[in-house]
Amino acid sequence: MNRYIIGINTGGTYTDGVLLDYVSRKVVSAAKTVTTREDLKIGVIKVLKKLNIKDNFNIKLVGISSTLATNTVAENKARKVGLILIGYDKELIERYDLASKIPAETIGYFKGGHNAQGAKLESLDRKGIKKWVIENQDNIDAIAVSGYFSPLNSEHEEAAFKIIKENSSLPIVMAHQLSTKLDSIKRASTASINASLVAVMQDFIQAVKYSLSELNIKAPLMIVRGDGTLMPSSEAVWKPVETVLSGPAASAIGGRFLSANGNVLVVDMGSTTTDMALVDNSKVVVSEDGARVGNCQTAVEAAKIRTISLGCDSRIHHNEKNELKLGPERVRPLSQTAMHHDNVVSDFYNLQNSTTMGRNPEDIEYWYMHDPVDDNTYESLNDKQKKALDLIQKPYRLSDLLKKVGVYHVGNLNLDDLIRQGKIECSALTPSDLLHVERSLNLWDREVAKAALEYYCRIYSKAPKMFIEEVFSKIIDILAEEIIIFLACQNIDPTEMPVSIDGKWGKWMLQQILHSDNYFLSIDADSRYPIVGAGSPAKHFLRQTARTVNAKFILPEFFDVANAVGAVSGSVAETREAIVFVIDDKEKYSYIAKHEGRRKEFKEYADCCEYAEQKAKKLARDAAIKAGATDCFVEVKRKVEGSLLRFVARAIGNPKLSELDMNDKVKSFEK
Repeated sequence: MNRYIIGINTGGTYTDGVLLDYVSRKVVSAAKTVTTREDLKIGVIKVLKKLNIKDNFNIKLVGISSTLATNTVAENKARKVGLILIGYDKELIERYDLASKIPAETIGYFKGGHNAQGAKLESLDRKGIKKWVIENQDNIDAIAVSGYFSPLNSEHEEAAFKIIKENSSLPIVMAHQLSTKLDSIKRASTASINASLVAVMQDFIQAVKYSLSELNIKAPLMIVRGDGTLMPSSEAVWKPVETVLSGPAASAIGGRFLSANGNVLVVDMGSTTTDMALVDNSKVVVSEDGARVGNCQTAVEAAKIRTISLGCDSRIHHNEKNELKLGPERVRPLSQTAMHHDNVVSDFYNLQNSTTMGRNPEDIEYWYMHDPVDDNTYESLNDKQKKALDLIQKPYRLSDLLKKVGVYHVGNLNLDDLIRQGKIECSALTPSDLLHVERSLNLWDREVAKAALEYYCRIYSKAPKMFIEEVFSKIIDILAEEIIIFLACQNIDPTEMPVSIDGKWGKWMLQQILHSDNYFLSIDADSRYPIVGAGSPAKHFLRQTARTVNAKFILPEFFDVANAVGAVSGSVAETREAIVFVIDDKEKYSYIAKHEGRRKEFKEYADCCEYAEQKAKKLARDAAIKAGATDCFVEVKRKVEGSLLRFVARAIGNPKLSELDMNDKVKSFEK
């Protein structure tokens, strides 16, 4: 009997799905549909139906990756969090503006906390915490708690948890359960972000489960972590912060799987952004600094990703110096908008026949309401903004909109927030439109794309064919520069380097790499890793980019749904830690092994270390098995942090399938 597994990726623009044969490791079918942001389960159900699943009872596992966590924070849609800090120095935090690194609606500071030996600094302010919870609970959606040195002694965090539980029904997150790192600000930030995402992740997983039940699919549901490994959905509900960068990590795993190569640079080019991740020895290279979410650094390990705001739907425009620019914002291609709105087609027909001399890019840009605003938001707008929203119920040409509303510049409308939140959709000229003109794409209305290109070229005195070459060449140049920077920063601290290649000599050398025009000197950049293309636009731009950096280029079959493949081809992994530290009571030394809130004292350091290592190993293995892993392999690493010794155990195994006959011999998904 065949056994199948399903991988799904819900991206910002598209939802992808794949059906894989677990034994043969082959993709049976793949599908893609537009992501329905207002109700994610609609898009998930659509893509599942497109997979043409014949025997639902043979589906043994479903894996899903998503940009949900990252986008929720970036779009300011996360829930409001109240943060309780125990033993933190309020004056110090305010002096260095450290609170700006913690995404909390309100912060309460309370006495308590512990020192670097896990000893109590002072008694916990229980009455103060109770009063704060009662006063603030109506204005927040969740509560996060972080105690000073709680990884060494979590007593006060746990006591605060009980106080909150007795006085509120809000979700509660304790920092020590998410990270044992001693960086108190990162730990507080991690707890706050996690608390802000709990309800969002619950809704998302419920939507996915509903979608599966609608199609009578009964299989374990796994979620991709930010490091590319899988976690059970029940764990993701309470640790959503671990899914930050889930989408790019899944693409890296999918690229590795489809290319059958464990040492590659995966470049995933999408509609909005391009993500790069390095796979070394079949593992996604992880950032030791932790995942960054917006302006906040977390203590959660995630793939080392370089993301650039360049995709096939990046806005094409010129700046005030008449220089060609791409992005950073994504817009809807005009050819796509025209496919669904006849008024756009007729507008372009009339535009082509117009004899009006005055031309500007706003003549070929359209705005329309993608997602209606709520009544409170609408009432908060001024009269001109309200009039604009009333007019754009269907695509409305921007130049006409400005005249109708009575403003001279788009900035006067001040609707950037609604655009960023996806409420208002903008449609303008993009690389996707140019690919239609070239006949490299045949998805939407080529005639509108051609008319838009010609109109734009008349504005800037360009020949259409030459302008297409200019745009595509710029895309390749940007990608090549970003690849050079990303690979160069693998063994140096990127914070010590500029974000782009700067300086006259640096720019000159980059120019020689990209377009060698010096008769006397040749400069080459040679990538030591093959480049695997992922994402639909990869086939149009990455082959030439790979040539520029002298890299072997691999474009595997099903490259356009690599992220969905990665959602189900990764390993189940669980990490557990045990910490060893010294207590000096002036008369004697004692050694403490701490793990998951428990402490054990030893007289001998070697005995303490042996206990901690074995304990971390067992905890990781047990957690991986509970998470649904089979054939677990456990590795332990020692990390020294001052006088503290950390044993980090990581258990890795293949995901267990539902009702799997353990006598069946199946090929490991790990290379």
